[in-house]
Order: sequence, then C-alpha cells, then structure tokens
Amino acid sequence: MGKPARHLLFTFDHELFLGRRSGSVDRCMIQPVRRVLEVLERFGLKAMFYVDTTYLLRLRELAPIHPALARDLAALGEQLVDLARRGHEVHPHIHPHWLDAHYDAKAGEWSLEDLSKYRFAAIDEATRTSLFDGSMDMLNAILRKGDPGHQVDAFRAGGWGIQPFEDFLPHFRKHGIRYDLTVLPGSKAVTNAVRYDFTAPLPGPIYRFTNDVMVPEPDGEFTELAISSIPRPRKSTMDRLLAKVLWRLEHGRQIGDGHGVLFNDLEPDRLRGRDKEMVSVELLTALRVKAYQNFVDGHTFTQFISHPKMISPHNLSMLDTLLRRLALRYELRSDWRTLVTSSSLSPAGKE
Repeated sequence: MGKPARHLLFTFDHELFLGRRSGSVDRCMIQPVRRVLEVLERFGLKAMFYVDTTYLLRLRELAPIHPALARDLAALGEQLVDLARRGHEVHPHIHPHWLDAHYDAKAGEWSLEDLSKYRFAAIDEATRTSLFDGSMDMLNAILRKGDPGHQVDAFRAGGWGIQPFEDFLPHFRKHGIRYDLTVLPGSKAVTNAVRYDFTAPLPGPIYRFTNDVMVPEPDGEFTELAISSIPRPRKSTMDRLLAKVLWRLEHGRQIGDGHGVLFNDLEPDRLRGRDKEMVSVELLTALRVKAYQNFVDGHTFTQFISHPKMISPHNLSMLDTLLRRLALRYELRSDWRTLVTSSSLSPAGKE
C-alpha cells in the first residue's frame, strides 16, 4: 500500500513592495522566485504565481522613456515565460494603486504612497474594465511564449479586496476566470485602504459560489480555494530571541530590498482572526516547522500564501526541512485542479 496523499498548493504574490520604497525587480522578484523553485522542484512540486499585472502595464507604459524600466520588463517577461515552460501556473493579481505610482529614475525605485485606489472597488467601472482587459491580454501574450496551452483562469485580488464580488463578476465571466484564491477564513480588516470580511462560517477550504465569495452555493459558477491558517503561536522568549538573531544575520533577513505599505486601522479594538496566522513560507521559521507539519497531518489540502520579496534564506531552509519530513510520510502533490474535481476531499478538508 502506498503513502497517503497530501495536496500542497504553493501560491505566491509576485510583486514589488507597495509602499514608499518599491525595492528592485532583481531582489524582490527574480532572485527569490529562483530560490523558491530550487526547493519546490526538488520535491516535484509546482507553484502558482499571482502577478501584479497593473505594475506590468505601468512598466510597458514607461519603458520607452526609461531604459531601466525596459530592462525590468524584459527580465520579468523572461521569468514568466520560464515559469510557464516549467509547468508552473501564472495568473493575474491586480493592485490598482499602481495607477498613481511615481517612478524616481534617479533612485531607480517606485513610490506607491497614494492609497486612494488601493481597492478594486475604489476605481470606476471604465478603469476596472481597462485594467482587467489589459492584464489578461498582456499576461496571455507573455505566457503563450512559454506554454501555448497555459490556462489563465484563476485570480487573487490585491490586498484581499475581493469584496464586493459584484465588481469582479462581469470580468470573471468575460475572461473565463473560474477560480478565486483570495479568501483567508476568519479574517477581517477595516483600514484606510483595505476592507474585507471573511468571518462568516464556510463549509471547507474548497467550495463553489456565484455572487458572493462568502455565500457558498453547491452549483455555483466559480470555485474558491481558501488560504490555510494555523493557530497563532504565543510570542515566547524563544520567539523573540530567534527573531533578533535572524534579523542580525543575512541568512535571516528577507531577500527583498523595499518597504511595505502601512495602513491605519479604523477598527483597532476589534478582534479579526488575530488568534490565527496564514500558512506562509515567509512565516516559516525553525519554531513553526512542527506546527506546519501538524496541520498537514490533519488536512489533505494546504494552501500557502507567500510573497517572494519577504522570504529569507532561513525560510527557504525551513521549507526544505518541512518538505523532507512530509515526503517521508506522504505522497506530496500539487495538482490542485485534480483535487477540485475529485470527491476525495471532505468539507473540512480532512481525511
């Protein structure tokens, strides 16, 4: 009798930092993605990359003016073609506030401090159509060079902003988007730029819906694959000590070289899933490996959400450790499309 199967879906938001300093394409995207794939491919696993397509559109717009941006666009295009050629999936991820981003040619970086268009809901319908159409056209044109049969049929909203879904519905239908991978069950945020509420009960990690990602329908038009989470560990003395040590070592610092966006919490006293944290490569430290292993032990499906720009060499080392341990006990799979259409997954995502 063979090993039991465990489905591990590794998803990555492929983007620069979205605050006052974007960081560089090489450090935030090219280098960390290459290093992530070195680990995953050792175990025969594929990944999904959600590409910040509004950024690609801005690169294409300004490349004729700034040679450095033309080089960035070419480098990213080559990487995306390579990902498709190697069997990894690439899909759109839209951060509309790139429309107001400022490029500092002298510094070679972008500033994205204007958050007025951070949510898809914050832009008008004509702009939504332009962004979605442009994103799909550009991504398809790039990916066909690596894999003519690549299906661009999945989506993740920028900043978890998939609500209200009615803003996305016509664009999903127009472009054949069938899958969403935005929902982080039990979480909620209300800030100056981000608004989402995923606190309603859900039947499991994979379910169908039509008009609202939080209203499951057995025969829904679309499929949600929810992000996994584990109980948030209490900050122990060992946690604090490890964090200090890692931050002082290059091995423990993120590969990316930018600064993220800062939000103003408009409901600071409300508990919003703070007892849980998302399952993520950039959060995987030596003190988390056992908790991640326990989660996979109890669930046939685990979805990681990660950001290459925030991953450190230590995270990658711990990912390798985790996968080695899991491979001793399970057949590791990343064929999520087969899982979606199978009946082997219970509503709770458990055996």
